[in-house]
Amino acid sequence: MKRNPFRRGGALLLLLALLLGVLPAAAAAEGGTLYVTGYTVQDSAGRTAARVTKGDTVNIAVTVKDTGDGTGAGDPAALDITKLEDSFTGGSVNVRRVSEDGAPLRYEILLSGVTYKGVGQSLRLQVGTAGQADSYQTMEVTVTEAVVYEAPERVPDIPSTPDAAPVPLVTVSRNELKQPIQAGQEAELTITFRNLSNARLKSPVAVFTPTEGLEILGGSNSFPLDEIAGKKSATVKLRIKAASVIQSPAQSLGVELRFNYHNNISLVQGSITDKISIPALGRESVPQPPVLVTRSPLEKPVAPGETREVTISFQNSGTTKLVGAVASVTASESLMLLNDTTTFLLGDIAPGKTGSITVRFQAARDMNSANQSLSTELKFGYDNGGMLTQATASDKVGIPAVPRESVAQPLVILTRSAAPKPLAAGESRSVELSFRNAGTTKVVSPMVTVTPSDAILLLNDASSFLLPDLEPGKSASLTLRIQGAAEISSANQSLSTELKYSYHNGETMAQATASDRINLTAVPTGKGDSPQPNVVIRSFSYGEGSVASGSSFPLSFTFENTGRLGIENLVITVEGGESFAMNGSTNTFYYPALGAGESQTREVPMRAVPTGKSGAQSVSIGFKYEYVDGAKRAQATSDIKVSIPLYQPDRLQINAPTLPETATEGEELELTLAYVNKGKDDIANVEATVVGEGVTTPARTQYLGNLSAGSSGAIGFAVTPEKAGPLSLVLRVTYENADQQLQTREFPVELQVEEFVPAEDPAPGAGEEEGQPFPWPLVLGGSGGGLVLLLALLRWKKGRAKPQTEEGGDWTSWEEESEP
Repeated sequence: MKRNPFRRGGALLLLLALLLGVLPAAAAAEGGTLYVTGYTVQDSAGRTAARVTKGDTVNIAVTVKDTGDGTGAGDPAALDITKLEDSFTGGSVNVRRVSEDGAPLRYEILLSGVTYKGVGQSLRLQVGTAGQADSYQTMEVTVTEAVVYEAPERVPDIPSTPDAAPVPLVTVSRNELKQPIQAGQEAELTITFRNLSNARLKSPVAVFTPTEGLEILGGSNSFPLDEIAGKKSATVKLRIKAASVIQSPAQSLGVELRFNYHNNISLVQGSITDKISIPALGRESVPQPPVLVTRSPLEKPVAPGETREVTISFQNSGTTKLVGAVASVTASESLMLLNDTTTFLLGDIAPGKTGSITVRFQAARDMNSANQSLSTELKFGYDNGGMLTQATASDKVGIPAVPRESVAQPLVILTRSAAPKPLAAGESRSVELSFRNAGTTKVVSPMVTVTPSDAILLLNDASSFLLPDLEPGKSASLTLRIQGAAEISSANQSLSTELKYSYHNGETMAQATASDRINLTAVPTGKGDSPQPNVVIRSFSYGEGSVASGSSFPLSFTFENTGRLGIENLVITVEGGESFAMNGSTNTFYYPALGAGESQTREVPMRAVPTGKSGAQSVSIGFKYEYVDGAKRAQATSDIKVSIPLYQPDRLQINAPTLPETATEGEELELTLAYVNKGKDDIANVEATVVGEGVTTPARTQYLGNLSAGSSGAIGFAVTPEKAGPLSLVLRVTYENADQQLQTREFPVELQVEEFVPAEDPAPGAGEEEGQPFPWPLVLGGSGGGLVLLLALLRWKKGRAKPQTEEGGDWTSWEEESEP
């Protein structure tokens, strides 16, 4: 068969023309004229959101530039804008124009109320004109504020140790007693222990403790038991016996059950305690019998030195017999017992009966009190209802007496002669002293000693004088020569006397002393005691400002003698306490003298200890000195404290920020300052500020509050350059140190901002607008394809006009025609 080469070539040309016609349309659809120039993220309250987490609802504004509309005549409200499936969901879409008239079209797409899914950081939009399929363009924005949600890793549960089982609960009970146990009676008890738990009680031992009225027979209080399984019981039998006297019907057995059990972890020891009541009949006890003590009557009181005999009777006023009664007698101070013994055996005394003893005594000659007595103590036994008990009864019987009268010490009254005028300094005069016996007995051999006060001189040859005996009511005189001192500081002067003498007190001669003082008026010389001089600190300094812990400083102080007398041997001692120490110097300083009104300045090198607390700390300065007041030398001290403000030094370390490698116009970048507070005090009122123009930032000033000692962290700044070119910023951090001083740290930042370049995706006509060459290959290819198609059609029409051969000539086959 002969194939037609023209037909085959025409078909290939037709296919090529169709392909060239489709290619320009497809490029226009994939390309676009829309570019995203920036975006902002705000929370529901309209504040800039620096961080968006899963579930947060925000408003995102995307700014779009249409490079295909160079005049800005387009209306963005006519655009069809759709939010595609991305990292956000929900919300509504609005658009508004933000470019000026005549400028390339720029508009803002506002997505309100969108919720972040927590996956990815993409926001996808499709923008186009309704009805024009090739005008739609898909845009994707990476929202860097979105924080991808990371589900916490599930940590496998660590097998836990089983909880320890509590101590098994065991109840204790006994068998029923037909009647209460009586004194001396025995009874058999069956004690039952029931295990209420599921644990097995191993090696149980029961220990019983009876009350005072009971005892356990058999010699043992401990009883071993067989193992007690869960919910099972065990019993133990024991015999008890009541005491001969049961004081109380409330008797009991204390029970303690000790055992081993498994508490789900190991075999441990446990115990339970309980009490079993034992009803008893208490026997009434017999009270101690009272004993009445009496004596035989006396015809008259006992006189000093007189001997008497009395009978003391002990009557049993109780209901039980006194067994083996023994009486002891003790006499008062002025009586003497004449019996061979002070202890008397009375024997048994039946109820209502009396036992008696005879006591002989003599009164002392110097008996001075009418109240005399004989004290008795009766020891005996009695049956208290169950056993023989020992008891004691003490009493006292009175013995009237006539005390011997004694002579009281005679009273001596001292007087002086009248003084015509006050005693002046240096004046001499005589003073007559009179001593009158105002007592009832004679004053024998009286001797008086005279002592004058400081401003009076005694001119007699002696200060002790012997006076004649003074009968009752009589007087004796003594003449003294006195002289006033050169300096009399006080108008009140005196003469002190001490009179020693003997007198008969009714039995013997006794010694006595009488002291007295007579007053004399004097004329002071006007030069009294001078006031004590005081040392005060007029001023002090410790440098230019507050003292930092661990630093050295000079403590300078000026001290002054404010008194009217000079001081000597002045010793100054400086004590720094817990916050300060001497810096290579002694803390004691000596001054030989400091006159009245004079002052001195002392500088002391000191150092603040590193561990000192911030605040006002005190330094104690002590002054010890002597001064002479007239003829007297006296000592005085003065302690003064001065306060020095102390603070811990500022050790806040802030590292310079690490600059990004590139900065692009309209793209946000982050600058971070890492800090650590190495000091021992807090840093207060920390503020961080971005200083400079040409950037936008969510917050130019950040208030960080206080930084505690030892804390660390970072201060972040989010800035967006507004235009390309060099950018100069200063990151400024201000704070207050422990001394309340404002500190400022500045960190300059130099950046080269690059111009924003959109991605290369030109649309039809974009190349011409931006100065790119016209796409001649596409136009020529399309025109050539059309010309080939036209030639093929003409050729086909010409062939239809010729007669068709049998071998071919139609378009039913694309194969080549056979040769003729």
